[in-house]
Amino acid sequence: MAKVAVIILNYQLKNDTLEAVYSVLQSDFTGIEIIVVDNNSEDGIEEEIKKIRGVKFIQIGSNLGYTGGNNLGIRYAINVGSDYIFILNPDTVVKKDTIRYLLSASENENAGVVGPKILFNDKKTIWYAGGEIDKNNVLGAHRGLDQVDIGQYDNPSEVSFVTGAAFFAKRQLFERAGFFDERYFLYMEDADLCLRAKKLGMKIFYQPKAVVFHKNAKATGLGSPLQDYYITRNRLLFAFKFLSYRTRFALLRHVFVNINIPARRRALFDFLLGRFGKGPY
Repeated sequence: MAKVAVIILNYQLKNDTLEAVYSVLQSDFTGIEIIVVDNNSEDGIEEEIKKIRGVKFIQIGSNLGYTGGNNLGIRYAINVGSDYIFILNPDTVVKKDTIRYLLSASENENAGVVGPKILFNDKKTIWYAGGEIDKNNVLGAHRGLDQVDIGQYDNPSEVSFVTGAAFFAKRQLFERAGFFDERYFLYMEDADLCLRAKKLGMKIFYQPKAVVFHKNAKATGLGSPLQDYYITRNRLLFAFKFLSYRTRFALLRHVFVNINIPARRRALFDFLLGRFGKGPY
């Protein structure tokens, strides 16, 4: 039987993380190891996790962001012989058959990365039904966002990227394409890794039979200066890694137009000075 490591990265979301863990424990696929990685939350998560038999807990001791925290968990999972790695946001809940469908898609479609359909917590509104990279505007677009789910995205298909909120991958993805680029810290690292995988000929796939419920943006705050900073800086990083000179220039011009917004001004300066990772927030 294949061995699947489920990595849940906690940062001050103890109750949500525990709910995510318990949902995974109800899975009808049994070859699972749950790994909870903590970005030095100091929220009492370690004591609670240790009460749950069979769940591995890793305390980092500092905040390494989405990229560094998950990379640490991925390395641990590979070292203990996991065949597949399922990265799951702490503010999510999985259905009992989600992992089985993701694994089946990975094996049958020979996909390096597979993503589920993700609904908001109301269980009827779409958050993600496949991802496309808008290279002109340097953004990752979620197909179906805010639409009521009536089955309009129920056909499995290849996509440009799988969101890091629920990212199921073969271990070979990380062995061949590498890990998340830790310069991003959080946001756009998923599209970056998927693009690197596609350049190696690996398939990125969407499996709508697998379903995850997502509370969305709990750790950073939707529309917050924190989110604005990282997205602005990381769009520039992504563009300068992968996209044309024309796109890079257009994005720089757009950021300059918004230089009066403090988070975006700091993002631009940090990008130009090569200051990545956690940043000032």
